[in-house]
Amino acid sequence: TVFTFTIVTSASTDPLRTYVHNNLADLENRKILLVDDNITNLRILQEQLEQWKQEPTLARSGKQALQILQQPPGYDLVITDMQMPDMDGIGLSQTIRQLYPTLPIILLSSIGDESYKQYPGLFQAILTKPIKQSILYTLVLNELKNNNNIENKKLHEEKISNVLSKDFSKRFPLNILVAEDNLINQKVATKILSKLGYESDIAKNGTQALEMSEEKVYDLILMDVQMPELDGLEATKIIRKRPGKQPVIVALTANAMKGDKEEFLDVGMDDYISKPTTMENLVAVIKKWAINVSA
Repeated sequence: TVFTFTIVTSASTDPLRTYVHNNLADLENRKILLVDDNITNLRILQEQLEQWKQEPTLARSGKQALQILQQPPGYDLVITDMQMPDMDGIGLSQTIRQLYPTLPIILLSSIGDESYKQYPGLFQAILTKPIKQSILYTLVLNELKNNNNIENKKLHEEKISNVLSKDFSKRFPLNILVAEDNLINQKVATKILSKLGYESDIAKNGTQALEMSEEKVYDLILMDVQMPELDGLEATKIIRKRPGKQPVIVALTANAMKGDKEEFLDVGMDDYISKPTTMENLVAVIKKWAINVSA
């Protein structure tokens, strides 16, 4: 089918897109990670940041962003979109906050989407689209300056973390198994445990957790509730039927609803913590149950 039409238009009075050509004095060549599933949005941000003599890296998904962050050298700032498939800006930022606590994050949010308000402190700034370049410049400048100022603080915290790791694992010596099918959650948990001085083992599903806990005596099992092949609840039931020394089993759950705790305890779990896992949660649960392990 072929058709034609005629429209009457007038010359636009809107100015052409212009870039703000400011230089971030003394803050050039900083590595900034841009995360958005829309390649056009990424390119626009990339061009603007390059005009400001920054070094942007593009990621089309939260998963790709986390993979990029694992590669040296480190990044100075993350700018992420809110709405993305598989892992949205909130989920990505929560994971980043656990793995890289001092890395600043700017969220790009659409008008009307205020779900980020449920997570105060997660973002250094929230920018509503369409993005005004002058505002973006101010936010980027502020965050790079702030990040520059906390480098000494970061080094101090790393020293404290190193002392904590040496002391904590010696005070509470445990063999720990992490049963978790999600690769990102595995890395979060094992990295935190590593900071505390533990060399934990990984089981990718409930069946593997059963096999590994038969071959080696574990003091503590961090058991994801939902896993393929065999979930955490069924795996716990089987472990509790075994003779001999029993491990402390702590449920890992993303959405703890009313009544879930009772269900976890009914199948033989000792405790539960919510995901994403934090150092504070793990420290608390290890301290709580270490006495039972050593008894």
